[in-house]
Amino acid sequence: MSQLCSLVLLVIFAIAVVVGRPQLNRYQHIAVIENDAWEQSLPGELRNPFYKTPRVRSALAKSSWFGPGETPVLDRQAEKISRREIYNVLSHAGLIERRKFF
Repeated sequence: MSQLCSLVLLVIFAIAVVVGRPQLNRYQHIAVIENDAWEQSLPGELRNPFYKTPRVRSALAKSSWFGPGETPVLDRQAEKISRREIYNVLSHAGLIERRKFF
């Protein structure tokens, strides 16, 4: 009986993980899915109506198809850069004001 309970708990946990972070198709990066969900939660006045146009949506979808020799990015290098490093680069370039610590 103990093994059956363990198996049931394992299956429930696996379902919760899959439902919690759905991967709609194998080419969609999870960060894109999460960003889309966040944008959908915005009120209507903060959304850009430009992207609701069917012609624009189809053109953007077509331009994002993979061309010859292209592959999906599964391990984004940009996600590995710390915010501190980004701040340092932008502040040393003079694009943002440096923090003054006393």
